[in-house]
Amino acid sequence: MSSDSESPLRKAVRPIRRLGTGVLSLTQIICMLVLFVAANYLSSQQHIPKDLSSEAVYTLSPVGQRYLASAALQERTEPVRMLVAFRRSNPMYEKVRVLAEEYARLSKGKIELKLLDPVRQPDGAQQVVDQFGAVYGEAYKKTIFNTDLIILDARSKEEKDKAAADGAAAKTNPHIRFIEAEMMARFETDQKGQRKVTGFRGEDAMTAGLLGAIEGKSRLVYLMLDKSGFTADSADGALASFENILLTQNVMIRGARMSEMDRVPDDAAAIAIVNPAYDFNPAEIKVLDEYWQRPRAGILMTLGASGTPPNLRAFLRNQGITPGNDRVLTTKGQQVITTVRGVFEQGWDFTQDFAGKSNLLEGATCSLTIRDKNNDDLTSKGLLPLTLLSSAPEFWAETRFSMPNPVLDMREDTRGPVALAGAVIRGSAARDDVGEQISKLAVIGNSDFLAPKYLSDINRNFTASTMNWLMGREELTGEGPLTLGTYKLPLLDSQLSFINRVNLFFLPAFALLVGAIVWSSRRA
Repeated sequence: MSSDSESPLRKAVRPIRRLGTGVLSLTQIICMLVLFVAANYLSSQQHIPKDLSSEAVYTLSPVGQRYLASAALQERTEPVRMLVAFRRSNPMYEKVRVLAEEYARLSKGKIELKLLDPVRQPDGAQQVVDQFGAVYGEAYKKTIFNTDLIILDARSKEEKDKAAADGAAAKTNPHIRFIEAEMMARFETDQKGQRKVTGFRGEDAMTAGLLGAIEGKSRLVYLMLDKSGFTADSADGALASFENILLTQNVMIRGARMSEMDRVPDDAAAIAIVNPAYDFNPAEIKVLDEYWQRPRAGILMTLGASGTPPNLRAFLRNQGITPGNDRVLTTKGQQVITTVRGVFEQGWDFTQDFAGKSNLLEGATCSLTIRDKNNDDLTSKGLLPLTLLSSAPEFWAETRFSMPNPVLDMREDTRGPVALAGAVIRGSAARDDVGEQISKLAVIGNSDFLAPKYLSDINRNFTASTMNWLMGREELTGEGPLTLGTYKLPLLDSQLSFINRVNLFFLPAFALLVGAIVWSSRRA
């Protein structure tokens, strides 16, 4: 067959259009770059951080989030300046940095954050010294160059201008707070007398500093020392622990004696009667009642092992809460258990975060009879009592608690669950015109839980929340931050030796073996 007859059978070969292919590839690359840039821009502007740590280390507590969203911060015309002056070599640096960034993010622009490493940025550190003074801890000669700290500056523009004109030291202004690194750590003393860090409490310290900087002046709570069965001399006692709880809320404790008072001072944000072991005489009850009748009064009572004195018991009964002359306990076999497991009730708004959660009250606990039902005589007086904490069903109120082998007797004992804590509102809380003028009373049937060896995170938060509610600071009520502990893994010398051999010999030998196998396979 000739070549002419074969040519029609052949298919024509289409020419390669290199220009079109190149343009298409270039367009695809440009589109991918545009999508990449757009995705990164959108993620930087619209993103939600996710805390993946096991203990939610970098998530603020409900109290912290609630305060950052409150009017106290959001209605400020000028932002609060937060300066984190921490060396990166500090073991707490990363936790502090992330927490500070979370504060700034949730404040919606009301907190201006600046990170400063005094070692790497000496010029910036010198500017801070020029503004806030070279020494802020006069007693210990502490400076920004030898102490890691956070500075919170909530001064107004007028205060800053006036301080600059007068040449006054900024550190003397009550709207400036210094938070040292030590304030963010929990310390315990071991058996050898050495002080060691056992936990991180950065959010507690930051919220307290922010609260103090914004409010300026600390609120005062009068503690009736002459009625308490606790002594104020011990630094590790229940009263010292109670004072430390209030310090984190920008509240100062002022010791007072009811026997020396004609009336409670007007600057009292609240009064506290902790473990009352000595009774009030009629004149003192009159002083207490006069304070209770004032608008915005706040009273905290934690009852003790010695029972409630008669006159104080009568005062509480008139408000709708009657302490029992008993002990809340249960038995397990022949063992008597006095550590009471309680469950928080729904209560009011300040206990919403605790509702349904359980806690432990160690030491002596008495029951409370709270008239939160069938109380028309109380409501006619403007009194509204409510149960906050009840015991687990297996606990009961035993009247003969001093006798061995107690047994529930329905003729004189009270079957569980029994009330362990309650509160009373005096006034019309539902009326907007007088809602802020109500008086508040909180009663807890235990005082031993305040001792440092018994104080748990949930009881600490409940105490702080109750005090803030009594003082009218509802934005600071609820579940606060938990203490983040540090843990050690005890290892024997033989175990440490094995780990060192694995790291120094076996792992490098394994990597060498894999490399030899890959090299051999490629040569083959």
